[in-house]
Amino acid sequence: MRYVLLLFTLLVFVGCETEAPNSAGAITKERAIAIAIDACKNPEFSQVTRSTWRTDPTAAGGGYWAVDLKDEDDELGKFYLIDGRGRIVGQGHIEGDRYF
Repeated sequence: MRYVLLLFTLLVFVGCETEAPNSAGAITKERAIAIAIDACKNPEFSQVTRSTWRTDPTAAGGGYWAVDLKDEDDELGKFYLIDGRGRIVGQGHIEGDRYF
């Protein structure tokens, strides 16, 4: 009888979990790229040269996507940092290999 009560208590605690794992709230890579392209006002920056997930426990969704958009010459561009929930949390300019 004790084991049945213990099993029942364990099932109740597992069923009462309120927070989803961090990875469940993260958007997909394709969605992050689409958000960056929509936010970029310059039609010259059409090439996606980088899209990397960076884990950050302090960010919403457990991290953020770093998406680089560059021109055809790969000299100028813009980068966006998009958190796991799809909000742009940072952006800047690219000149060559330097980020501003």
